[in-house]
Amino acid sequence: MESGTERILEDAYAEAALQWPDVPLEHLISDEDELEDPAEQRMRSAVEHASVYSLVSRLQGARSQESRSSRRLPDTLNLLRAAERLAAWAAAQRTRLVAEVYGLGNAANHSWSGEGDSLRFTEAATETAALLKLSEGAATRLVSESLSLTGHLQKTLTALEDGRICAGRTSVIVEQARTLPEEALPAFEREILESAPQLNRPKLAARCRRLREKLHPDTLSARRAQAFSDRRVVLEPAQDGMAWLSGYLPAEQAVAIFTSVDAAARNLRGGDESRTLAQLRADVFADTLLGSPSGGASGSTAKVLVTVPVFSLMGLTDEPAELEGYGPIPADVARELAANAPSFMRLLTHPYSGAVLRLDRTRYRPSEDLRTWVKVRDKTCSFYGCNRPASRCEIDHVIAWSEDGRTCEDNLYPLCKRHHMLKHQSGWTPDPNPSGGLSWTSPGGQTYSSPPEPTPSDISLTAAVLQKINRPSGIESTTHPQQPEPPPF
Repeated sequence: MESGTERILEDAYAEAALQWPDVPLEHLISDEDELEDPAEQRMRSAVEHASVYSLVSRLQGARSQESRSSRRLPDTLNLLRAAERLAAWAAAQRTRLVAEVYGLGNAANHSWSGEGDSLRFTEAATETAALLKLSEGAATRLVSESLSLTGHLQKTLTALEDGRICAGRTSVIVEQARTLPEEALPAFEREILESAPQLNRPKLAARCRRLREKLHPDTLSARRAQAFSDRRVVLEPAQDGMAWLSGYLPAEQAVAIFTSVDAAARNLRGGDESRTLAQLRADVFADTLLGSPSGGASGSTAKVLVTVPVFSLMGLTDEPAELEGYGPIPADVARELAANAPSFMRLLTHPYSGAVLRLDRTRYRPSEDLRTWVKVRDKTCSFYGCNRPASRCEIDHVIAWSEDGRTCEDNLYPLCKRHHMLKHQSGWTPDPNPSGGLSWTSPGGQTYSSPPEPTPSDISLTAAVLQKINRPSGIESTTHPQQPEPPPF
């Protein structure tokens, strides 16, 4: 005899099945249809708005041999998206249930120093670890994250449940929000959720770091000074006679070390060299620390780019600078690097807009200044989701020079070698996005766009300083001060 739950599920499956066409999806779209056919758009929309039961029903129907043999790439991509939405929903339910395990614990068990160390919390983590076969460290993180999502970050949990973000990106948001004071969390969550659905995990982490620095009530310099006392080097044993050696260092030191190691490793490539770039980096790193530099390492001239607001460099404001490959660093650190570190290349930004010069539009090969600006503007490879630093990318014309494409900042974007090849050898097609960056259309007909970085406010701290400088003493200005020409590189 069927249980009540089984009957409910069977009824739900039957109801969900009625929402889909009676004929297979692939029969709705002929081979000659364009990738952006309205029928295909409707099917994508159906996946995005389907209920959980509809997603389950659709995925169950996709398991048949007949369905697999007749599907096209766009159909399979829609099913993959359905599976991802379902996984996100399941992750949200796990989050609620883990928080409930904590809530059902003995409320009197608060004999230790705080929530993270309380006996009640430890009991929940231990119970979860045993049930889910997790290490106690992983279970502790899961319980802590679940309490954050069911507490101050409930809109993030809703986004996970709706399938707008996945479990991995949810963890990024929770981790970056963890050190913000409670009063700053609503603004952080509201702003980051506007762009999170369009970003992959590395891009989202970078966006979260910048937003966290913007919203944190304590200055970046003060937090840097406190974190500086925790610097350390850690040895972690691994399998097969190997180990991990990592260092917790000031960002500018860590980036400079990696950039130098990378440049030295690249100098060693070529000829009969059989080692991969990753292996060369490891060998250069070890040889340098042990006092036996690899051949070719001494000839490297690595440069690290630091983008500094001009008045911040002058000491008139404390707006953070941007360290390539990392993100925001304190203004006082940037000033020290500009004065005393020749391996760091400084780029000044316009006081109001952050813009720099428009350069060479008349020749195929961009000038060095224009190449530098394009890499600074985009920070990473412009392919959707790629996080390779722009400094290690090639510069590509979106509209080919042979097709009257111009050599100017609007038509130049950084692409790593892998995605540069993909653009020219496959069906991936870029188009400039009106809001900035590129939109990429895949061979399967999907279009992906990364939201642009937030623009600076109209009146920043730097702009306020400029207004004060330009305003004659004793006269109130009712007009916006004239913007000066952007400073040279």
